[in-house]
Amino acid sequence: MASAVAKTPMLRAAAARGFAAQAQAAAASRSSADVQCTNLPNKLAVASTEPNAAVARVSIVYRAGSRNETADNLGASHVLRTSAGLTTKSATRFGIMRNLQQVGGSLTATGDRELITYTVTVTKDHLETGLKYLESAATQQVFKPWELSDLNTMIRGDIARVPAEVKAVEALHQAAFHSGLGNSVYCPKYNVGKHSSETMQHFFANNCTTNRTAVAGVGVDHQLLVGFAQSLHLESGGGAENKSSFNSSEVRHERGGNRASVAVAVHGVGWNNLKDCLAFIVLQSACGMGPVTKRGANNGALTKQLGEKVASSALCPTYTDDGLFGFIVTGKAKKVGKAVEDGVKALRSLNVSDADVARGKAVTLAWVLDYLENHSTLAFDLGEQAALLGQIYKKGELAAAVNSVTASDVQAAARKVASGKLAIGAVGNLSSVPYLCNLH
Repeated sequence: MASAVAKTPMLRAAAARGFAAQAQAAAASRSSADVQCTNLPNKLAVASTEPNAAVARVSIVYRAGSRNETADNLGASHVLRTSAGLTTKSATRFGIMRNLQQVGGSLTATGDRELITYTVTVTKDHLETGLKYLESAATQQVFKPWELSDLNTMIRGDIARVPAEVKAVEALHQAAFHSGLGNSVYCPKYNVGKHSSETMQHFFANNCTTNRTAVAGVGVDHQLLVGFAQSLHLESGGGAENKSSFNSSEVRHERGGNRASVAVAVHGVGWNNLKDCLAFIVLQSACGMGPVTKRGANNGALTKQLGEKVASSALCPTYTDDGLFGFIVTGKAKKVGKAVEDGVKALRSLNVSDADVARGKAVTLAWVLDYLENHSTLAFDLGEQAALLGQIYKKGELAAAVNSVTASDVQAAARKVASGKLAIGAVGNLSSVPYLCNLH
């Protein structure tokens, strides 16, 4: 079992020698019609696809990410995902681990600002065992106080391993949204060990209800998955997510050393406006997300203006109802300040050519198709869409939506970025990093 705060990394599959023809035939036999989505009367969404795979992946997804925390329970989502696999009403901690090991399965828990996802991966002939312990781990937690206290070392380790770049992005969210989406996916240091059993039970009961839940599967019969979802014992009637509004402000965490990481952004859009959201994502690809080859140049429309002395990338975090757009730079402290000034100037005069847009669309389309071809990331995507949207955009629909983005759409997004107010998150030696009031 494992806990992670980031989505599963995208893997690239390659056909080889005589297996290439078989791979192409299998791909041809799979179509977007294979993806099914059912909304149960209790508002729980079920999504699945059944490709020709020996391994089944099933996820229970809750809209219980860090945006749903309050001032009284900050860090509860971090504790929730870390406690996956602890003793439940029907199984002990050892029993869950041992029985999944015996069938070669795994149980993982991941989380972000909107979702907590429990996923079991197991061969199809042991699916019944996998579903049994997935249900137990995801719906029958008891949060025993002595087991929660045992998690403190693990949570502190998670916090200690956060890279400076991620800390800068977390600070950016705090500056831009304050609460809600501004809540970090990591537990604040001052709250480690302060989440009681009652606090966790209350957080679970409020956020892990049927109308805020989805069940997703890859390599599983849809009707079987519907039956599994109907058998889950979850309460109904959970409330809506905390709403957030954009703020122009900054959060700076001064540190020693000779390095700094700074994230700068303006207000973006959310997935509830798919057309505009895809235009921003294409714009991000056109602006540059780092070199595409080892030791290559960072030649994006935005990042090439930040210089070669720092590492940089365009930034476009998107959520159900909101988002950000900007850039992040990291490097030696003396160089980062100048890069931030250059980056803000580039944002204020952001303009993309037709060639930039064509390149951005190609990069976005390749990423979308690659993401949906891998079964691990496909399982996560199905759960994410079902939980947040209550419907599934099939692969062909997403590809068509990306292809329908025009140069004028992307240029309109660029104009919105150029006129937007700034939010800044910065971590490290910030002696050379300008304050927000000095950036125009």
